[in-house]
Amino acid sequence: MFFHLSKVQSGLSAIKINKMMMNKGLLLVAQFILVIGTPIAHAQVAEPVDEFIERTKTVTYDCPNPDDFAELENHLTSNNLTQSQKFALLVEKSHFLICDGKASDAQRLLFEITRGEGVDKQSYFYASAIYQIGFTYDLKEQPQRCEYYDQAQSLATERHSDIYLSATLGLITNCRMDLSVGERLGMMFNVLERYSKTNNYQALAHIHNSIGLIYGNLQQHVLAAEQYLKAHEMGLKVYTGSNQLTILISAISSLLASGQYERAMQAINEFERINRDVATPLTNYFYYHALTGYYYRTGDIENLKAELPALERAVEPLSNPVYKAMVMWYQVVPCVYERDEECVADYLHSLQSMHPAVKRHLESNLDYLKLMVDMQMVLRDWPQAEKAFDKYASRSSANNKHSQSSASILGVANLYSKIYSLESEIERARRIKRTIVGVGIAAFLLFTLTITYYLRKKHHAKLTIDPATGLLNSDVAVSQIQRVQAPEKGKTNALALLDLSNFRELNMAVGLAKGNEILRDISKTLQKVTRDTDILGRYGPEQFLLCLPNIEEQSAMRFFDRLQKELDETRMGPPSHDRINVRSSMSIFIATERWSDMQSVLDELLLSINIKSDH
Repeated sequence: MFFHLSKVQSGLSAIKINKMMMNKGLLLVAQFILVIGTPIAHAQVAEPVDEFIERTKTVTYDCPNPDDFAELENHLTSNNLTQSQKFALLVEKSHFLICDGKASDAQRLLFEITRGEGVDKQSYFYASAIYQIGFTYDLKEQPQRCEYYDQAQSLATERHSDIYLSATLGLITNCRMDLSVGERLGMMFNVLERYSKTNNYQALAHIHNSIGLIYGNLQQHVLAAEQYLKAHEMGLKVYTGSNQLTILISAISSLLASGQYERAMQAINEFERINRDVATPLTNYFYYHALTGYYYRTGDIENLKAELPALERAVEPLSNPVYKAMVMWYQVVPCVYERDEECVADYLHSLQSMHPAVKRHLESNLDYLKLMVDMQMVLRDWPQAEKAFDKYASRSSANNKHSQSSASILGVANLYSKIYSLESEIERARRIKRTIVGVGIAAFLLFTLTITYYLRKKHHAKLTIDPATGLLNSDVAVSQIQRVQAPEKGKTNALALLDLSNFRELNMAVGLAKGNEILRDISKTLQKVTRDTDILGRYGPEQFLLCLPNIEEQSAMRFFDRLQKELDETRMGPPSHDRINVRSSMSIFIATERWSDMQSVLDELLLSINIKSDH
């Protein structure tokens, strides 16, 4: 029963990046910026105030240092502030309030100051305030968020990059419902591409976190966890203290949801280590919630009971009703296991006073619905058990349909990423041409070059494709891999040789005349999960060669493990007969330099495959 914490927290983020913010800036890289002022008058006060504003300036996807709040309040007591200085300080104050879980107070303050007379609506501070209002609406899932995100994006275009980025991500995630999820995910990847060549690790963490949230909403928890962990890795380069926890809690949620319990415990231990120096009420709650959730997921009820007192103490200073409801959920779990009828009946009775919104939130989780079935069975109330099971079955069916329908989105997102990237390149080319010969000639030349390139590429493809699989043939695949450049520092070129160990058995199962169908089906599976930059080809009669250029070694190994698992779970054969699982062997070669002796590498991979086959 581990809710994705991005749906149970209260705080801040640009695109609902996790819908809640741990105190002092946790649970998602928050999203607001506080800027500097430029007043001239009142020199005796202006210098320290301006220096304070400059020092505490914080981008939209981070939170300010909570230690500065007392000094901010002290500055606000001064009677010598200019209007622009006071406005800047109040915008900063609203940022502090949101990061401290007081979004409603922040919204009231923002409405008051943005509706005042004499506000400079062209200023940086005003754009920041408008974005923050949109975010406070976002926390409540209210549609007004889109209006303010749109305003903030317009105010920040080509002026304030962090506000523009956060507003754009908010619009993509929450407001462009006229587009398919695939298109919106493609737009997100396009934003990531624009920042990928920079050292703006805060922005990169923000974007990866946003992509993780979309994957999580699609029930693609493995992919979501990878994005959150990538965001956490980026954040570690620039964040210290509490800000290191902003995304890690989301990664833990996705790891548990996808059944990656060992990695989840590693992340929980890392969270605990960082939290020793942070220890806010909210971060303490999240730690014990994650730990108790881990024991619940793994069925370790004794350890769950041991951690419950600490979780109960951690939730006491918090007012969020969802947090308290989730603690009550954990409290009743041992009662179900021990078949304590009185305890179970008390819990079900308490639901009558639970806020309907909180109850709906709990019932959106399959683990909770299953627990409701178990509770009715403990009480031997069979009619209620049947109703609870119907709810569980209905939710499970809906989740399965959603998951299946979203499977194709991954490929669609890849496609739209390339489309938006191409559009950007075309637009840049047109601007250059306009300065030389004008728009008309530039467009004509670009069109001609594009068509020529497309036709030449199509003709060349016929000479390079293996007809049985539709993949690159052996010679072309090896040639392209040989031309792969050395990876960037900290990355590798990963090469895998995949062998279908039971191809003959599969061939017999589908019919000797349909052997190529097996190869085509497996080729389609491989094509669906590879990137455009990867090199995939048929190497031997029953073998495939896959190169992942310029990738982190751990990411490559995780990808290969996932790929082989998916293949080994594929079943072949007529539906009317016993279908046979594909069995495959994989040999992997990791290089940190450019391939120098390709034939030796291939010989080593083949030898490794043969050794595995002998065993």
